[in-house]
Amino acid sequence: MHLPHRTHLSIFLSTYTNKRKSAHSGPMAAMCVSSQRLCQMVHSAGLRHGTVDRLHTLLATGWWMAAIDSSYDSQLDQMIVRSTNRFTVVKKLANDIAVLPQPAHPGSSLPATLIGLHGQNLFEALVALRLLADATKNVHLEVALAARRLAMQETVDLHIHVYERIVYIGIYKANENATTLAFFRRLEALDALVEKHLDLATQVAAP
Repeated sequence: MHLPHRTHLSIFLSTYTNKRKSAHSGPMAAMCVSSQRLCQMVHSAGLRHGTVDRLHTLLATGWWMAAIDSSYDSQLDQMIVRSTNRFTVVKKLANDIAVLPQPAHPGSSLPATLIGLHGQNLFEALVALRLLADATKNVHLEVALAARRLAMQETVDLHIHVYERIVYIGIYKANENATTLAFFRRLEALDALVEKHLDLATQVAAP
């Protein structure tokens, strides 16, 4: 899938910037660039179908709010920056694991119980996974990579959830939101799974 040359974010920019005071045109243009960069990063990560569209829709709605209320500019900009920074870190962690299996293209060593699973089903299968004692280094690395890639999806889903609360409800309190707490618990569990299987891969490879 290719991102369209002019997404609805850029359409919002051209439509509403002319209605804003010239003092706001710089920040609006900068946020357009930041928004497009974030969406491109999420798109290139190959996450679940529909993820980029959901993000586009929320950012476009945020743009509309910023266009009619200049006080919303800074809040939207901070949201985009935080999401971009966090996703950059999570994506790099996944990329760092992806280059570790040797040989580089041996064919998937992913356990059969994980193949084809996504979202909550993959999470539950990862938690329940019990590998044989003679599992190879590549098997552990593939499991760690699957967990890290799921963490990428969970991270984007979490940020989309927060955006939805702010954009559509107007207020967000993480400590009062059970859905957010569930995201954090899954991300913590995935981090632990990654570390566990990276450690096991190191032990297997040790002479």
